[in-house]
Amino acid sequence: SRQLRLRVSPAELRMGCCGYIFNAIAVGLIAYAAHYGYKEASSKPDYGPAYALPDWWWKARLPDSVSLIDASDAEGLKKVLFGGDPWLLQCYSGLPFAGQHLPRPYRVHPAFKDALGSMGGGVRGGLIDCEARLPSNKSVVQKLGLVRRTQPLLVLANGGAAPKQLPSSAAASAQAISAWVAPKAEPRVLSIGTQKTFAATCGGKRPCLLAHLDADSGVLEALSRRFRTLEVVSLGEGAGAASLAWGRGEEIGETLEEDEARHFGKRVSLLLPDPDDLAERVAAKKAGNQKAARRAANPPRLLRGYVGDEDVPSLSAFVQEALRDAGSAVRRDGTDAFMRTPLPTLSRKKRAGDGAGKAGKGEGKAGKAGKANDNAEVQARRAKARKEKAEAEAAAAAER
Repeated sequence: SRQLRLRVSPAELRMGCCGYIFNAIAVGLIAYAAHYGYKEASSKPDYGPAYALPDWWWKARLPDSVSLIDASDAEGLKKVLFGGDPWLLQCYSGLPFAGQHLPRPYRVHPAFKDALGSMGGGVRGGLIDCEARLPSNKSVVQKLGLVRRTQPLLVLANGGAAPKQLPSSAAASAQAISAWVAPKAEPRVLSIGTQKTFAATCGGKRPCLLAHLDADSGVLEALSRRFRTLEVVSLGEGAGAASLAWGRGEEIGETLEEDEARHFGKRVSLLLPDPDDLAERVAAKKAGNQKAARRAANPPRLLRGYVGDEDVPSLSAFVQEALRDAGSAVRRDGTDAFMRTPLPTLSRKKRAGDGAGKAGKGEGKAGKAGKANDNAEVQARRAKARKEKAEAEAAAAAER
């Protein structure tokens, strides 16, 4: 042993100890990394073993069909949610600790990726941090009323309408996602039959294109695809077409001025919310004047009529110009740019069969009334017979 001690110098001994300690630390780190990776991958098995890899690895490998949405960019987020183009968004959590059910940043769910591919680019895909704080100090989850338990948490922003979260049954697979999203992402031409539906559709913040064309018109379908923030409403043609009562012109025996006649009673017209009135009502609501905020059941609208060729290029130019002018206070208040008017009253013409049906119902009621009268006569005869019988029995008893 004395010879061994002489062969190993103190410097070599120190190096051996340091190497042993370094190897032990390396083995410990590798074991910890393996355990962490296994634990992370096990928590989200849908994403595979790669779920535990760093965020930068996932970010560098985002599919071309998926865009990153910055929740802190208020204008950009508003454009995505309400701008018109259909978006399918997947939520993730950017919190430094594990979010409730939400995956870590930039993890794209396989079903989400496959569903976007199957829809052929008709719907745009995006990743968004749904735990990020908005200027209102609410998270995206709180603002949109999302449920974190649904995985993957997917939100459809459908062309200006209110964003909707996909139910759990619709987010279970790529086929289920496509089946739920694709029909809702398709543009639509509305055919409205009641005033209540008309007020709900055209009395809000979205502009309405009102056209006396059939609902299956290729022109209206093309316009609905091009202007996704616009409600395209078919009023129909011929028998059964809807009519709009503005309370102006010949309806009340009034002669319209030239600038008014350009807008009222046209086959095609555009109805928009009045930005000035909306600003006044918002200010009144903030000031606590609820009565002023609700002062009108039918808030004022801006009306612009159209006269010209009813084809896609001509009507597209008309809509573009009207939307541009409505956003400019100078052009909006021009002499003949728009007419301010309450929401019109919608009614549909009665079809020939409807009158016959109502007549038949009337005959049925008359028949019921006839039966009631006949029944009264029968009851009167029976009452008379009972009375005569009672008198006869009384006379017989008196004779006894």
